[in-house]
Amino acid sequence: MCHATYLRRLGAFSLASLPLLTLADNARDWQNVPINLNMVFGYYNDINTNTTINTSLPIDGLSLNADLYLLRYAYSFDLAGRNSAIQIIQPYADVDASFDHARFFTGTRKNGGMGDTQIIFAHNFFGGPALTQEAFSSWQPGTFFSGAITLTVPNGDYDQDRVINIGANRWVVKPELAFGHPIGPTWLEVNTWLSLYGDNDDYLRDRKLEQRPIFAIEGHYSYTLNRALWVSLDATWSKGGETKIEGVNQHNEQENTLLGASLGFMLSPQFGGLVAYSDTVSKQSGSADVETWTFRLQYVW
Repeated sequence: MCHATYLRRLGAFSLASLPLLTLADNARDWQNVPINLNMVFGYYNDINTNTTINTSLPIDGLSLNADLYLLRYAYSFDLAGRNSAIQIIQPYADVDASFDHARFFTGTRKNGGMGDTQIIFAHNFFGGPALTQEAFSSWQPGTFFSGAITLTVPNGDYDQDRVINIGANRWVVKPELAFGHPIGPTWLEVNTWLSLYGDNDDYLRDRKLEQRPIFAIEGHYSYTLNRALWVSLDATWSKGGETKIEGVNQHNEQENTLLGASLGFMLSPQFGGLVAYSDTVSKQSGSADVETWTFRLQYVW
């Protein structure tokens, strides 16, 4: 297999997922890649939601549109004979927010700034051996099982006097597991994650915000149209996230289901991209209602 063909086979160019802001992963994000590979991704997300920008905290009456930009770097390496990766994701967002019945303010408020940085470590447990580019060229992908841990650092723009912020002012730890299996030109992939939230001690001035974990499970069914193009159907279900403010339970546990579709493409052996759409199709009262368009470009070397 030639060098160009093996690069086309990389698909999403990533061992690990995009867990940022609790957005769903994309299909083929977990598939194996060669070691010692550098990957740079640029994302644009158009988000319409009833939550703050971290999409884990719905606010009654909120309507928010966000232009979310992500710069993501990843590097793959050998760890005990298995493929591993380290990633850094830095978001920037511009948001327009309004409230029903002027609950917090009248008209539309705009805000923009840097989001919280995420650091991700991913590791394959089965089916993703650490391979050089030469060895990867003749390797046939199969069933895999991988995991990742994401640390969100509270370094984004945050003002305790604002209702709508870009940063969340709290630490988040997110363990994740992923399983995939090929069937001819198709891939079946399932991954599950748990977001564990630290406290925000400066919520709406000097209040303490606590939030219970959110659990989610995702499924992706993707089909390879040709060596430079694939499509997928995507689904995500999540539950949890009940909050306390100053120790008072807000009785706002969330549960919602999102459906979507994706198109992945290659423009050259090193350069490709993705277009994806997802929308909330069912939700419990008080849950996140999120509609997202995602456009991604990536380059590998």
